[in-house]
Amino acid sequence: MKRLSFWMSAFIMLALSLSSCSNDDGDSNGQAQVGFYLTDAPAIRNYSAVHIDVKSISYSTDGSSWVSLPIAEKIVEITQFNNGRDSLLSNVFLDAGVKVTQIRLVLGENNTVTLSDGTVKSLTVPSGYTSGLKLNVQSVANLTSGYKVLIDFDAARSIVEKGNGTYSLKPVIRSYIEANTSYIDGYLSPVNEPMRVFTITADGDTISTVSDTLNYNYFRLSGLFSGTYPVKVENLTTGNIVTIDNGVDVIGGTDIHLSTASNPIVMP
Repeated sequence: MKRLSFWMSAFIMLALSLSSCSNDDGDSNGQAQVGFYLTDAPAIRNYSAVHIDVKSISYSTDGSSWVSLPIAEKIVEITQFNNGRDSLLSNVFLDAGVKVTQIRLVLGENNTVTLSDGTVKSLTVPSGYTSGLKLNVQSVANLTSGYKVLIDFDAARSIVEKGNGTYSLKPVIRSYIEANTSYIDGYLSPVNEPMRVFTITADGDTISTVSDTLNYNYFRLSGLFSGTYPVKVENLTTGNIVTIDNGVDVIGGTDIHLSTASNPIVMP
């Protein structure tokens, strides 16, 4: 009887182990969970909030057929999501190894910007964007499990102030799969002065953020593929730009920490 009990216990433990292994990154049918997230490079010079009217988002894995994400229409205040913070839009399951290659973002007409004095202004959206803004999803990863797709909305470059006191929204957005990307982060001093931190990729694209004075003036530049990046800091009061590192070498999947909260980079 003891021998039978031993073998029964061993069989149950083996079955539980196999079940656990088969569900780490998806379900038992060879699928993987893919999450779609919204993040932002914030704009704070003259704006305290930017609300974007998201009507729908769809994705493609082959560049020809499109699938709508199961999301409800929503208005998102995008400046909340920066320096590593993001907002989950939806999760879907795809066959393991299948990669999202394009995203189509459809915006509504209820977009607004709140100025630093509290005034709320409508953001006019060109008609072409309300019918769908198509984004190529950047990736160098060979994917065998679940992954995150980031939709990175650069509010600072997307809001256009016109001479007649009105504002328009011309979205500047990049999208990438987080797997095998890196980030550069650090802390700045003085800790109570927000600063714009940015880098320019080899393709000429600007990736930027604004340091977070509520978190020891922390900054994070995300979604970087392998390469060498200059890191610059702009004083938001004077407009002066200082290079804090001329060439940060990034290798996919390895994050670079330029400073710590206890030993921040001191700005002139």
